This record gives sequence, C-alpha cells and structure tokens, in this order.
Amino acid sequence: MVEWDDGRLDERFRQIDGRFDQIDQRFDQTDKKMDEGFARVDASLRELNGRFDAMQRTLLGVSGVIIAALIGLIATQI
Repeated sequence: MVEWDDGRLDERFRQIDGRFDQIDQRFDQTDKKMDEGFARVDASLRELNGRFDAMQRTLLGVSGVIIAALIGLIATQI
C-alpha cells in the first residue's frame, strides 16, 4: 500500500507547477509570434491602402481628362 504524505504531495505539486510554467512560456512565445504576425499584416494593409489611394488619384485624373475631352468634342460639334 502506498501512503501519501505531505512531502510526496508537495513534490507532485512542484512538478505540476513546473508543467504550468512550461505552458505559460509556450503561451508567451505564441503571443509574441502572433503579435509579430499581426504587425506584418498591419504593415501590408497600410501598403495596400497607399496603393488604393494612388489608384484612386490616377482614376480621378483620367476621368478629368476624359470629361475635358468630351466637353471639347461637344463644343466643336455645336
């Protein structure tokens, strides 16, 4: 028959605490990796936003030229 005394219980709880410490470290590593990943995604989205802004400016400029050309064409037909 195995008897449990305070020493054995304390040792077992120390082992369990050690395992929880390892799990906490893995969560910390995972959090760090996730933060780095989100930072990369955020940077990519900012770059993409800049590209959309440039495309919008280009489309507005082209639209202005087309409208001016149409007005010129209409003016010459009158």
